[in-house]
Amino acid sequence: MKKSIIVVSSALLIAVSMSASAATDWTPYLKPMLAGCDFINPTKDLPSRYKASISSKKIKGNPKIEGEEVITTYYLKNASAFGQPLSKVEYLQGYEWYHLRLYFKDSKFLALRQKFKLPVFDKNVAPYATVTKNDKTGYSVEEGGYTDLVFDAKQKSITCSGGV
Repeated sequence: MKKSIIVVSSALLIAVSMSASAATDWTPYLKPMLAGCDFINPTKDLPSRYKASISSKKIKGNPKIEGEEVITTYYLKNASAFGQPLSKVEYLQGYEWYHLRLYFKDSKFLALRQKFKLPVFDKNVAPYATVTKNDKTGYSVEEGGYTDLVFDAKQKSITCSGGV
């Protein structure tokens, strides 16, 4: 009897410690970035399952002043994205531009570049879209506005940005 209680208690302790240390996977939320840096704004309606991995939040700028750049940075604990350890997520909102930047804990994230595809435009916009860069460090597309993808090995970051 004592042995079975010890075994059950040990199994419960292991299960609790494993679930407590399981990383929050941001991949489902960030997946639109893979499809042409599709727009994501983590400052609006961020699901609670991702909020659990935020250890602190910093806001630079005044969101009440129209046109002022506002940078919101989420510092993360025990988080990952696309199978890589993620340390922070930064969102910049300007007057007519934005960027979403993911910071990783090591340079292994560079292997993700092939998963990030160029934007696809409908038939009305496609004739006006120009790819000005597309290499291992990212891409730049102009289509009346711009969409950029930057893989920065020095900062250990991936940035999707866009604007007019």
